[in-house]
Amino acid sequence: MRKSVMLSTMLVVCSLLFSACSNVCIHQNNGITVTSSLTDKPVLVGDIPCTFPLTKEDTSLNILISGYDDLNPEDVYVWKQYEKMTGVKINWTPVASDERKEKIYNVLINQSDIDLIMRCKIKAGLLTQYGESGLILDLSKNDLLKNNAPNCYAYLQSHPDSLASVTNPDGSIYSIPQVNAGAQLRVSRKLFVNKEWLARVDMELPTTTEEFYQLLKAFKEQDANGNGDPDDEIPFCSQDFNSVQDTMFGAFGLANRGQHNQVVDYDETFHHVRLIASTPEYRSYLQYLKKLYSEKLLDNNIFNMTKEQWNNNAINDRIGVFAHTNLANLPADQMDNFVAIDEALSGPDGYKLWTAVRANFHSTGAAVIPASCDRPDLVLKWLDYFWTDEGTLFYHMGIENETFIVNQDGSYDYAPEIYEQMKQNDLSFDDVVATYSPYPGGGNPTVEIAPYFKGGEMAAVPANAAIKLFQYGPKEYWPSFTFTSEENERLSIIESDIQKYCENSRIDFITGKRSLSEWDAYIAQLDELGIAELLSIYQAAVDRYEGMKP
Repeated sequence: MRKSVMLSTMLVVCSLLFSACSNVCIHQNNGITVTSSLTDKPVLVGDIPCTFPLTKEDTSLNILISGYDDLNPEDVYVWKQYEKMTGVKINWTPVASDERKEKIYNVLINQSDIDLIMRCKIKAGLLTQYGESGLILDLSKNDLLKNNAPNCYAYLQSHPDSLASVTNPDGSIYSIPQVNAGAQLRVSRKLFVNKEWLARVDMELPTTTEEFYQLLKAFKEQDANGNGDPDDEIPFCSQDFNSVQDTMFGAFGLANRGQHNQVVDYDETFHHVRLIASTPEYRSYLQYLKKLYSEKLLDNNIFNMTKEQWNNNAINDRIGVFAHTNLANLPADQMDNFVAIDEALSGPDGYKLWTAVRANFHSTGAAVIPASCDRPDLVLKWLDYFWTDEGTLFYHMGIENETFIVNQDGSYDYAPEIYEQMKQNDLSFDDVVATYSPYPGGGNPTVEIAPYFKGGEMAAVPANAAIKLFQYGPKEYWPSFTFTSEENERLSIIESDIQKYCENSRIDFITGKRSLSEWDAYIAQLDELGIAELLSIYQAAVDRYEGMKP
């Protein structure tokens, strides 16, 4: 669908019925019941009924979507059922993750016949650029979001950190986000330890960085996997270095405002923003990781790990500890071999934080409506269902007694047949679930929250650890900040240069290519790259956020 002129009037005003609504949506003449198990006490705040089908006419929408690996969205169970429920035919245009930036640009510039860009994780700076150029719709204009996606609107209004993450300084809103709520989903990274290795070296789970070092050392020196080869163990491994960093930062007092800002955090002494990579605490962190790397306790392939290498390490029982969100990246028969560290590690300077924790938010750019769409009202209604209790359950788990079951305690779980597919085909949790639900891979325009989400984070080991680690989280969480177009323009230059320099230097310091005795020269170079201006821009964003608080 396209429109030839910019949006001038909004269609179909939906009233906000906060008080007396059922949390089961109304389905007319489609014969589909998602579940009969929902209580009269909704978890989400809007609880405004959605009436299906959405239209009595033969209607279609064209959606550009970034899916899971190479899976065709037409083959995903939830999408097939949702077409029947809504009466809206979807014409999908899949795009690979490494091609989506260029594809989105071309779609918008050429005013292609696309009504919705979904799961493409468009960053805030690009959203502002596209929005101010008139290429995507401002959902705040003429109450477009409020009138047509009342459940999403209600949620954002009741969660200031979520609202701040999608609201620009001028009040515009260019996307619907993904929100992760609850400790199980807000704690983004955990440390998982091979319990069989732990038993072989006769040690307890560590509670300090020194104990963690001693555990890794034991794994390295005592043939922890018991195969007779004393040199094939990788004490600390992960699929990517950022996961390692996320789990280590808190022990050094870094990222003390949570997961969403990995460039700056807060100086508790001088009460202003600071560049994380320029602090004495960061230097201590680098020194610690350099020690792990030099003794081959940290995987020396950590900076260029491939999925094939990771899988090979996991299958051959070479991994002692790894950092990740959950256990879903392991083969199914390996998942029971790991336990989680559920207490924040105390660092050498007395910090005992777990800062790999999100605000009540996940990411921007989950759903964006091009300016060329001529039925934004219908697109938003199509999306709004996913911000209801029933809708987020359906999005993540499908339909009761077909793809999920209700346990005796009222909790939800995937049907036994889904777990059987994992075992029979030696596939990961995400690989199998992605054929039923669109959520694996992230960037979902919905709220991921217990009890309606049954991803890998909700398994007992990661979920219980997250609940305990959440207690060690920052005292305050910053949102994902938005900036003015002028600020974005400056950040696109100076922040990119600073991040690139910091990342390259981080590798050099940890691998020993560069000595930490060169720290002063490193700081001097950061000054030349413009950290003063960078910090002033972030301080302005923090001040705006403080002004938004109730």
